[in-house]
Amino acid sequence: MPHIRSFIFLIFIGLFFITTSVVVFYVFGYRFNFDRGIFIYTGSISIKSTPETVAIRVDNELIPERRLSILNNSIHIDGLTPGEHFVEVSAEGYVPWSKKATVQSGIATEFWNVFLVKKNNTPNILPDTASVERIFQAPASEWLAVAKQRDDALFIDIINANDRTRDEHIFSLPNATLAQNNEENIEWSPDSKKIIIPVTQADRQLYFIAERETPQTLLFNDVVNTQTPYTLRWHPLTKNTIFYQHTTELYRRDTQATDTTPLLIRKNVKTYDISGKNIYYLNAENGIIYKMPINTNITTEPTQITLTAIPVHPENTYALVIYDDSRFSIREKETGKFWVYNKPPSLEPMLRTIAERGVRGSQFSNDGKKLLFFTNDEISVYFTRTWDVQPTRENDTVVQIARFSSPIHNVQWTEDYEHVLFSLDNIIKMIELDNRDRRNIVDIATVPTPITQILAYFAENILYIITTPTNARDNLSSLRLSESSGFFGL
Repeated sequence: MPHIRSFIFLIFIGLFFITTSVVVFYVFGYRFNFDRGIFIYTGSISIKSTPETVAIRVDNELIPERRLSILNNSIHIDGLTPGEHFVEVSAEGYVPWSKKATVQSGIATEFWNVFLVKKNNTPNILPDTASVERIFQAPASEWLAVAKQRDDALFIDIINANDRTRDEHIFSLPNATLAQNNEENIEWSPDSKKIIIPVTQADRQLYFIAERETPQTLLFNDVVNTQTPYTLRWHPLTKNTIFYQHTTELYRRDTQATDTTPLLIRKNVKTYDISGKNIYYLNAENGIIYKMPINTNITTEPTQITLTAIPVHPENTYALVIYDDSRFSIREKETGKFWVYNKPPSLEPMLRTIAERGVRGSQFSNDGKKLLFFTNDEISVYFTRTWDVQPTRENDTVVQIARFSSPIHNVQWTEDYEHVLFSLDNIIKMIELDNRDRRNIVDIATVPTPITQILAYFAENILYIITTPTNARDNLSSLRLSESSGFFGL
């Protein structure tokens, strides 16, 4: 009898160690493969999605909720055997997203920018919006300036994007149009109370300043007297103050001051941009980029930024897009030649020619690590910094995102800066940067006539769409990109 008890005791000890080993193996990601008769070190997949409440299938099998865990604010699926798996994310009323994912032992394969687009997403026409040509959003505000062209006259309305209420017309001018230069746009003041309106009338370029809360309008051309102003920009820190160019000179002018003499900031300025508390400009004579403090004058010595000059054609115009001292782009508008200045940490600064011709615009991501740029038929991204989130990318690399046989328009970042919005004729599309397996490209909406503008209002997850005006019908509409949900539906 004592021998039997000892034997049973040894059996329990053996079962304890076996069970404990299995549990430890399981906790550390090992799973037993019955076909091969061995333990396999598994991997996992991590997903962040919009909307947050989704169904996930791996290799066409629905993953039950009990297997889904929340880790780093993402849905985590563990215990996956190393190798290739087919992953699908879906939600009712949305176009599903899918990719082939390569799972590695002990590593989480991350898909942290899954965006599902609503099915049959028909834009809602906004009333009293006939003959709308352009809309412009106030900075960090719900106000929209709406430009209309009707009966050879230009009208400017203000719309509250949140409740759709509308003020009375704040500006109108007969025999006039919004500036024909598509890069001279309505610009809101930093406090969202005033707008600069560039106008073409009788082949003359005029700039009006209109107030949102009062019916007051000021013709800026009269303020600067005999000068011919262009490229007007609000001072980001000082109220009622505007920067502008005249010939190749840069000036600053307080529109409320009684003194009629504008303040000369710099000569030989081909183009300029403002970032933070500095003004950056391209020297018209030597092709070098300089910067100066924003509250400066002609006596201030500028700081040289670039060591390499770009060839500046005296008859051509240029666009300078600044992120900070270490990242900016320069574009020759007539040819589309495109340069990028980049100074990664611990590396020498470089001014690179990214494209010899054809570039129509560029836009930095909010963190400055990516620069979106596009031609008539291509969309590309330049990475200024190493991107450590999967899929990883190296700094100073260019990635072509898409190429089309038809002209593309309205190219812009989405809120996560991992997708790009654009339009092809009358279709709004979105494409992801993630090129693992393939890039998902989806149609967001189709409208009856060609699209002239898309404005993303991410505070409410809404797109505003302007289509080609026809028969004086309302041509401004909106649609919601996705519906908000609780934290992963919990």
